[in-house]
Amino acid sequence: MNGTDSQNMPSMRVLMVVENISRKMGGEAGKSFYYLRLFRERHLEIRAVCHGRVREELRKEFADDPELFRKIHFVDDTWYQALVWRIGKLFPYRIQDLIFGQIIHWITQYHIRKLALRLIKVHKMDLVFEPAPITPKGLSFIYNMGVPVVIGPLSGGLEFPPAFQYMDSKISRMSINISRSFSEILHRLIPGKLKAEALIVANQQTEEALPLGCQGKVYQVIESGVDLDLWPPREARPTFGDQPVRFIYVGRLVDWKGAQFLIEAFASVALKTNAVLELVGNGQLEQQLENRVQELGLTDRIHFHGWQPRAKVNQLLRECDVFVMPSLREAGGNAIMEAMAIGLPTIATNWAGPSYIVDDSTGILVDPSSTEEFTQGLASAMIRLAEDPELRSQMGLSATRRVREDYFDWHSKCDRIIEIFAETLRQVKKVPEHQSSSVEQNFQALIAPETLSN
Repeated sequence: MNGTDSQNMPSMRVLMVVENISRKMGGEAGKSFYYLRLFRERHLEIRAVCHGRVREELRKEFADDPELFRKIHFVDDTWYQALVWRIGKLFPYRIQDLIFGQIIHWITQYHIRKLALRLIKVHKMDLVFEPAPITPKGLSFIYNMGVPVVIGPLSGGLEFPPAFQYMDSKISRMSINISRSFSEILHRLIPGKLKAEALIVANQQTEEALPLGCQGKVYQVIESGVDLDLWPPREARPTFGDQPVRFIYVGRLVDWKGAQFLIEAFASVALKTNAVLELVGNGQLEQQLENRVQELGLTDRIHFHGWQPRAKVNQLLRECDVFVMPSLREAGGNAIMEAMAIGLPTIATNWAGPSYIVDDSTGILVDPSSTEEFTQGLASAMIRLAEDPELRSQMGLSATRRVREDYFDWHSKCDRIIEIFAETLRQVKKVPEHQSSSVEQNFQALIAPETLSN
């Protein structure tokens, strides 16, 4: 393909609609920031609509690209949203969050929709991309836009494994069932998810949690991604006979993350090896877990680091040998992918998100068949890797390779999503039949130009 052909090809005009685009906020907002930046690098004609609270941050982020900043359009809170917020402050926190916060969010989404409709008409956008909220039950106000809509990657909607459903109280279970039933009614009134031309999900469980009646094609793409510039492979750790093998957990200390089972499992590991366990994170179980470690007499073998900034987590991972994630309701697994990118083998739960990330070449998956068997499985996996440095090395190398080859890094993930955009446009016949071949080549050139140049 020569330069003239590339210049004459039609471009893809994409409007991204999402409430928050922010590297500082992290989470869903951080993912949206990566999409915006990487789509721009791939020369899509990208515009975005988001909330005005991130205006100044994005002005600074894109100070060297003022053209992109001019293509970001903002909506600000209205006087009546401020009134709803003030009324909500009179109620308990959870009521503020679940009811009044949701009302404010819906009003914002309504105004984002109005602005998006104008931008589509004025700038002749080809497609709308809505990457958040990532919950499959969340409402989407982006429908009947006149162009195809792609939503996702979505994540969540998970249940505990059958043997661990006791961890949800009866009240929690009843509340979840009621809210899910109510959401089905709301999706009929605000049918963005039902009418979207494409829905991207992180895993099978999330697909099953989509509202009933979705008409679009469903794709599966890992919900998060790894920035390989921030998490490069480490140098091989030297192994000495008397050097303890260091296991590390990074995550919140809450019940569904499973750190309580990890500590019980490590008690057996400590009897048979000289291993140590590093726990990075905080949460409501922190004091309870520290008390249990004291009861087991393992204060010199299990170390609590509390919450740590990303740079410190990165350093700790590089100093350890095996990453452990015993989570029982993990939709994604970003911490796992970061550890794999560095070159750590992983021990994880064979359930939901981790089961799609970790395979036999990169780590050990433990079946959550019962509390006792799960705990024993974690212990057996840790002992196996503690006693076999060669296996740790092989799995670590495979982990780094898997992250880079299987759409786990942000560049590969964005390339895959652009492919979905192109296929969606073809399916709805937005691209005239006689142009489809050259447009397909153009989209491929966006994601792999070196393979198409002469």
